[in-house]
Amino acid sequence: MSGNIQADGNITAAGKGQVCIPSASKNSQFRKLKNSGSNQICFDCPNVRPTWASITYGVFLCLDCSAAHRSMGVHLTFVRSVDLDEWTQRQIDAMRIGGNDNAKKFFRKHGCTDFHTKTEKKYTSKAAVAYR
Repeated sequence: MSGNIQADGNITAAGKGQVCIPSASKNSQFRKLKNSGSNQICFDCPNVRPTWASITYGVFLCLDCSAAHRSMGVHLTFVRSVDLDEWTQRQIDAMRIGGNDNAKKFFRKHGCTDFHTKTEKKYTSKAAVAYR
């Protein structure tokens, strides 16, 4: 089992004493975030309608790219399903502050122009370390 056991016996994936928000609130907030133009395309490839996200970078990812992120380890990128996983408000706020457009602007400003480059190379770059 992962996460914390709450006083009522329910298990939450929030960890560290945090609380996950209700699914209806999470879904409503993500509906708005996913409707933003740049968030409708995976940050790492041209796949449309991404359903996963890297909380670390605040970017939306497709299923295939989320697997690449998972294989890099949580020390580089923490990935969750937008639809299936529980989220804390703080994690959703990280997605709102980030987003694919802001991340692309930052990476471009710091010399990363090929967003379809090897995923691990991109996320171990100086730009990625600074963006985290």
